[in-house]
Amino acid sequence: MRVLFFTDGPLSPGSRFRCLQFFPWLEQRGISCEVQFAYDQRYNDVHDKPWAPLYKAGGRLVRAGKLVLERGHDLLVLHKTTMAVSGLPEFLRGFRSTPTVFDFDDAIYLGATGEPSAARERTFRQAVDTAHHVIAGNEHLAAQARAPWKTTVIPTVVDTSRYVPGPRRTDEHDLVVGWMGTASNFPYLREVMPAVLRALEQVPRARLRIVSNGLLPEYAGHPLVEQWRWSDDKERMALQSFDVGLMPLPDTAQTRGKCGFKMLQYMACGVPVVASAVGANPGLFAGSEAGVLVPAGGDWTAAVLELAHKSADERRALGAAGRAHVEAHFSVASVVDRYVSIFERVVGAQARLRTKAG
Repeated sequence: MRVLFFTDGPLSPGSRFRCLQFFPWLEQRGISCEVQFAYDQRYNDVHDKPWAPLYKAGGRLVRAGKLVLERGHDLLVLHKTTMAVSGLPEFLRGFRSTPTVFDFDDAIYLGATGEPSAARERTFRQAVDTAHHVIAGNEHLAAQARAPWKTTVIPTVVDTSRYVPGPRRTDEHDLVVGWMGTASNFPYLREVMPAVLRALEQVPRARLRIVSNGLLPEYAGHPLVEQWRWSDDKERMALQSFDVGLMPLPDTAQTRGKCGFKMLQYMACGVPVVASAVGANPGLFAGSEAGVLVPAGGDWTAAVLELAHKSADERRALGAAGRAHVEAHFSVASVVDRYVSIFERVVGAQARLRTKAG
């Protein structure tokens, strides 16, 4: 079986963790994987550039043309909609014989800042309606698809052979509370920064480490804040440097579509977490004993202090429990066979239709 994935760019989190990390596993099962990106390696650096909208629009247009004209594969997997506010590529693709699987892990039917968007909703609906199968990152997203007969929930998972706990630190009397994410998620971090810093002020030799493709300028030079530039080759090392990982989210229509991947990354690396009890997080966290969930409007200062006041050994035990939880339920190995089953079922059904029509 030859499968072609359409996705954003090689450094986009969605591309990396909903598509690319599965390729070796799928290849082992006899599925040949190819990818068509919208963006190149510059994707991670253009978010604050004045020409960023033009760059992204151009990349999406080129990808849309390739989607419509593609031939020679057994299956197409579309990660998110091809274009943000037009379902025309998916509509035109519907007239071709190659079956499609539509995969999404975010509230892409809403506007960029979470507001209702008629154009994005129409685009999303077109992608769902023309797909032969839909894969959603959590139950909330699956409900938005409104197509339960052809929708499967598969969470965004972690390659636990790559994301592993780091070696025991020599400076265990220091406390590193960490956050990793793209600059587009800075609003969520900003909301809890004062509470987190109030906690760190009460802990000797504590600091907050932010790892991102952007910077929070208002915290540049802050004595308790370090800002590291994200890179693919240093991502795992940065995660392993955390003693506590943060995943703050407000409770909104947009964040209910989040799939909790940041929390799973921390846990896979043996890092206990402080996370908001929003969206998919409670379900992913349940039974893990991996840290603290903070309810909407809850006290982030107290939650951070709860883990900060534990010993390094106690935090390691929480991290080990989280790691075991991810290995059992949210690793690539735990879900890859579900992808294989969906792909084989969709391709097989389309082949039977062609045979009957012929």
